[in-house]
Amino acid sequence: MAGESRVIQLVLVPHRPVHTDNEINKDLAPAFGIIQRAKGLQGVWRGRKHEDRHTQVALFLWENLDASHAFFTSSDYTEFHKVIQPAMNGRKIHWQNHASIKSLGLNDKAHLSKILESPAIEVALTKVVEGGVNGYYSQFQKIVTPILDNDPGCDGHFIGPLLENPQDQLLFINWKSVDAHHEDFEKEPTFNACIDALKDYYAEFVIPWHITGLKLVQGGL
Repeated sequence: MAGESRVIQLVLVPHRPVHTDNEINKDLAPAFGIIQRAKGLQGVWRGRKHEDRHTQVALFLWENLDASHAFFTSSDYTEFHKVIQPAMNGRKIHWQNHASIKSLGLNDKAHLSKILESPAIEVALTKVVEGGVNGYYSQFQKIVTPILDNDPGCDGHFIGPLLENPQDQLLFINWKSVDAHHEDFEKEPTFNACIDALKDYYAEFVIPWHITGLKLVQGGL
């Protein structure tokens, strides 16, 4: 609909264990060919989960949430689901992570653009305590944003409420490498300062993971 925000969708595709990335890409090609024809899909980026090389990660850019829903309620999705099953061998795709791209704020196009260029994206799907979202954002902007902006290994971040449940947050952080996050940043006192600033707002402690090898395969931002 006119005036609706564009939407970024995070998708995890857990592939059956195989020897090479080429095998994974070959197995998934027919299914991705179906979704990449979806109306309203403006961009597709693909990478992998650093902590599990058999799990592929896709970011889909939709013109709005209705466009995403239209695909997932269509006969094309029925065909997609059928075609992709042999590649997963009983595993399930994680679809339900949509966030709006706003004109201003921590979830605007400029913030997302830096993420899409990242060699190592930290993903922190954050569940916030009931009634705590406003406080979480206040602490994030007051304490975490300046720390990340001044860390030499960090090149930007994006955070927005999940459309499935705005109590939950989709946080992406752009690192120069996985080691820049785990080996460098986490040993600094500023890491503990970030945890201390947000810990009272966590409904569950966050276990981050990383997307590596992200590449644009269709469209763009």
